[in-house]
Amino acid sequence: MDFYPWLKALHVLLAIVAVGFNMTYGIWQARAGRDPQHMGYALRGIKFMDDKVANPAYVGLAVVGVILVLIGPYDFENLWVIVSIGLYVLLVVIGLALYSPVLKRQIASYEARGAQTDEFAALSTRSRLLGAVLGVIVITIIVLMVVKPGV
Repeated sequence: MDFYPWLKALHVLLAIVAVGFNMTYGIWQARAGRDPQHMGYALRGIKFMDDKVANPAYVGLAVVGVILVLIGPYDFENLWVIVSIGLYVLLVVIGLALYSPVLKRQIASYEARGAQTDEFAALSTRSRLLGAVLGVIVITIIVLMVVKPGV
């Protein structure tokens, strides 16, 4: 039995889950911004979805992606594979080193002083900026995976 198409389907499903959840974070924050007493709930919800759903899906993407390269028609010398892996590593570094700590600080700031402080506003701006950067990286990886330039 050829497992490649099944693993490829799993890879696509994991991408849908990971990216889909990430794409909702801005919506959660925008809606809570209109009704600030719900901001804590929204931020804790984002943290939960990031830790328990999106990030595990990204780990699954890496594992399945490597297996697909090992058993499939492409190899680690393909430029689109190399660039995608490099962008994935960058995504993980930015997510773990920058985005997650900002989200934690944003939650702590909200819980300590509310949504109307300069500190919370600055953290919200940083979170949106990091989210946009991460979004561009993810979209670039998706385009590389679909288009496979140079193949």
